[in-house]
Amino acid sequence: MPIAAGDLKLYLTGGAANADPLLSLGGVISSVQFTDNTLDKLFASIGPAEAAAGSVKYRALSFKNTNATLTAYAAAIFIAQETTSVGTTVALAFDSTGTQSIVNEDTAPTGLTFTTPLSLATAIALGNVAASGVARVWFRRTTTAGVALAADQGQITITVGNSP
Repeated sequence: MPIAAGDLKLYLTGGAANADPLLSLGGVISSVQFTDNTLDKLFASIGPAEAAAGSVKYRALSFKNTNATLTAYAAAIFIAQETTSVGTTVALAFDSTGTQSIVNEDTAPTGLTFTTPLSLATAIALGNVAASGVARVWFRRTTTAGVALAADQGQITITVGNSP
């Protein structure tokens, strides 16, 4: 029996009861699900000062297999829709330890390699995620100094393979 899509969910990080995506800075997985997989819900809107100066911001989400018995095989994540505004990019990194946290959104997590996988062919492998298991994914949003303010969004996709 294949795993159901409804068993595969994204959760905030930053403490067991954290409900604020802006505080999803790693550490303990939250009990609060990240239910909107568009990137504009994960980061705050860019204001005029940030657009003028440029910035780099970080967030962490936990991909959880909520199935009690089945493994999510060959899980992978990619950016299905890159940010729509010129001058803003998003990159992803897999944190195999899943426990790292950062003090604020401006601090980079250590020891990770961020890439911009824009298709399933270039997706970041999260490996097999056991029943009730978790894989940690970090997001980096870079805003180039002097960028024009515009409505912005992007979308991520997580896929899993068939059982071996």
